[in-house]
Amino acid sequence: MSKELSTVLNLLKNKKFVQAEKKCSLLIKKVNPNYDLYNIYAVILFQLKKYDNAITEWQKAIKLKPDYYFGYNNLGNAFLLKEDLNEALKNYDEAIKIKPDYYEAIYNKANVFFKLKDFPNALENYDKVLSLKNDYVPAYQGKAIIFKKIEKFDQAIDEWQKVINLNPENVKAYVQKGDLLFDKNKLEEALDCYENAYQIDPSKPFLLGSIIHTKTKMCDWAGLDKTIADLKSKTEKGMKVSSPYTALTIFDEPSIHFDISKIWAEEHKKEIEYEKRKEKKSNKKIKIGYFSSDFRTHAMGHLMVKMLELHNRDEFELYGFYFGQSIKDDDLLAKRIKNSFDKFFDITLKNDLEVVNLSKEIGLDIAIDFMCFTGNYNRFGVFVQRCAPIQINFLGYPGTSGSKFLDYIVLDDKLLCSENEKFFSEKLIILPDTYQPNEDTKKIDDKTLTKKDMNLPEKDFIFACFNSHQKIMPDVFETWMRILKKKNDSVLWLLSDNKISERNLKNFAKKNDVDPKRLIFAKHLPLEQHLSRLKLVDLVLDTFPYNAHTTCSDSLRMGVPVLTLKGKSFASRVATSLLTSINISELVTENLKNYEEAALKISNNSEFLAQLKNKISKNKESSNVFKPKVYTSNIEKGYKKVYQNYIEGLKPQNFKL
Repeated sequence: MSKELSTVLNLLKNKKFVQAEKKCSLLIKKVNPNYDLYNIYAVILFQLKKYDNAITEWQKAIKLKPDYYFGYNNLGNAFLLKEDLNEALKNYDEAIKIKPDYYEAIYNKANVFFKLKDFPNALENYDKVLSLKNDYVPAYQGKAIIFKKIEKFDQAIDEWQKVINLNPENVKAYVQKGDLLFDKNKLEEALDCYENAYQIDPSKPFLLGSIIHTKTKMCDWAGLDKTIADLKSKTEKGMKVSSPYTALTIFDEPSIHFDISKIWAEEHKKEIEYEKRKEKKSNKKIKIGYFSSDFRTHAMGHLMVKMLELHNRDEFELYGFYFGQSIKDDDLLAKRIKNSFDKFFDITLKNDLEVVNLSKEIGLDIAIDFMCFTGNYNRFGVFVQRCAPIQINFLGYPGTSGSKFLDYIVLDDKLLCSENEKFFSEKLIILPDTYQPNEDTKKIDDKTLTKKDMNLPEKDFIFACFNSHQKIMPDVFETWMRILKKKNDSVLWLLSDNKISERNLKNFAKKNDVDPKRLIFAKHLPLEQHLSRLKLVDLVLDTFPYNAHTTCSDSLRMGVPVLTLKGKSFASRVATSLLTSINISELVTENLKNYEEAALKISNNSEFLAQLKNKISKNKESSNVFKPKVYTSNIEKGYKKVYQNYIEGLKPQNFKL
């Protein structure tokens, strides 16, 4: 090997690509190059992202050595990065034709099919790779990702387990498998995966939050205080420890919510700058894009549907962008939502850039993020790349995004307080009444349900909470137990969430000297049946710091009092917003002591309870909580204000309607 070539290879090995390029280009001019030297030069150019130049050099190498399968594979890689997928496939096929057992090229070919969303061909090629090299971890990972996309979750779990079997230190595999198990409500197995990953790498971003979220979902509170304190301490140091949603369920501290959201948002790549547009004609319809994974039978779907249907089509064009799980054919709510849009797009399999380009082709003026940081299906990356000049955080996530990517957040003045107002990264669209949209009427099952039908005691007072179990914090549950002990002729009716949390809650009741049989778990029912059974409830006991949201408005719709505890955060003031909007603020308490006293006062005074129920029934008719025409008119005023502000070339600012 010549001294010059040795120098080039050392520079390449040490990733000094600029010097390597200079040395190699000089060497090529001095000697009669062979295919190997062209390949080295091409590799250097490839590392410098000079893909066209690299392609030229590899083509020279192949011309000198027509059976140079390695060169064809490298050419395929260059074309893949240029998004020229047909040329990439062509070159991988040439490499495989020369060397049929060239599993790297077959794997790369599978990745092209993956990018083309041709999942059957991608899976077939990953399987070919594994038939040649059964310990090739990337092929198992590719299969796992596809199986998740096509909603074959058990197969995805199996593939991640194969990765773990081959590489027991693979943190990513444990986390991905844990996420899939969590979604299937296999919480103990999910927690086992997260804890294995944490043992291998305690610094893995956001993993501690996943552990806490799983444990709170299971109502496994052993050592929770210490773990939460650890999470808070690490957040204050700027560490990546939790998703924002988890923070809402465990902290009533807007500053912590803001910090965690900001850290989470900064994981996404930098924002594309605002596009400057010429002033638009005032008679042009405003194009609004709504983005959600909840355009189906879901709590958010039930809240938003009437507002979408009532939008003024003389002033607005509506576009729906869906990216959730497959919608069932018999989902009537999904059909209503879909029909409310001028155009509806399923973007589940589109990447963020494809969605952004589609939005720009449509010419969206305003993009509404109905998800922000909720769920595993949120698409925050679409908003990072600015799919519209005005982007709004609305409804799905009760808190700030902590980012520059969303310009506004929709809320009401009951959600604001001196402790939280400065911790919104967005400017505020402050609606009158409540921020939560709703329907005026909902179908309620005709069948009259009895307490016996619901496994409830006939003569006992029925306390209830139909919130999901991760919202139940130990101090609130202890308060519930004190209430039950002081009100002997009562039971607590909870929503069935998962068997582990039910077992843990019953054990916790027993430790607090409450008969576990006084906790009664209600199965999930279709909404019309659920609304009907709410008539059997005497008093809803709210959770804290994450309040009842849809479950609160459902209860009020049925005339059932909801006792809440008001905190400092958006998520802890939602029930307060709804109750105050129907002028029944006597159900809003300031601390757990007042909360307990109020629950006992109501449950021990049938006349007072009747007065509360009558007041709710009367006030909900006069208030605007269940008047979607009024709500839609108000939100449209907000949209028009922020749009006009943009047209005038002004920066986003607060608007109170």
